Amino acid sequence: MNTCTYCDGCDFNTSQQDYWESLYNHKEICESLTKENIRVAKALFQSKVKHLSRLNDGPLSPETNCILLNSLNRSLYDYFLFHKKISFAKCCYKNRVHMFKAETTEAVLNAGFCVIDAYAATLEASQTGHSHIEKACAYIQSHLSEDLSLSKVSQEVFLSKSHLCHIFKTLMGTTFCDYVRQQRVQYARMLLATSNKSIDDISSACGFHSSTYFATVFKTEMGMSPSAFRRDFQEAAS
Repeated sequence: MNTCTYCDGCDFNTSQQDYWESLYNHKEICESLTKENIRVAKALFQSKVKHLSRLNDGPLSPETNCILLNSLNRSLYDYFLFHKKISFAKCCYKNRVHMFKAETTEAVLNAGFCVIDAYAATLEASQTGHSHIEKACAYIQSHLSEDLSLSKVSQEVFLSKSHLCHIFKTLMGTTFCDYVRQQRVQYARMLLATSNKSIDDISSACGFHSSTYFATVFKTEMGMSPSAFRRDFQEAAS
């Protein structure tokens, strides 16, 4: 019987493909965790360890346990990144502590459960953060002409200023102030393109303190003045 160079007694014949799939394919666990079913995710991992042990004709080697845990950790990270557009890089990094301590079947199960628990907790925190972000963004977009200071918005969504700043940077990839400015400029672009409002009126509608400041911010973002933007848009549409 040919054996795998990475583990003890791995059959390279009929069970070869099944073995590698079980070792590296964690799609069902990822899907279960996405549905917030931690119990099922853990049961699937336990079943996987038992199945791999049967294919291996005995307990997996410490090296194979390490490979299994690494593939589980990376699979969960990649799944959330590519399917849910959420990066759990910090969680993935922290889980490295579980990779090199699993020398027995019981140890690899406990380590795998710890990895699953870590992603479940991070997912829950992320979803809570997304809910707060959605509320904050909806409030900002509905009140662009008003005061949108960090203090004001944090009060409206019942968060501390520091926490609101943190989740904006983490989940939106931008700062709170940059997001507000971008939304104001985007709204200004729409008004310049679709209305006959004066620059002063648009400036006020978008929450800028003066038309001069509005023109400065707009030019920084767009590379041209509000008047030039309107002119270019009208010429392109004619």
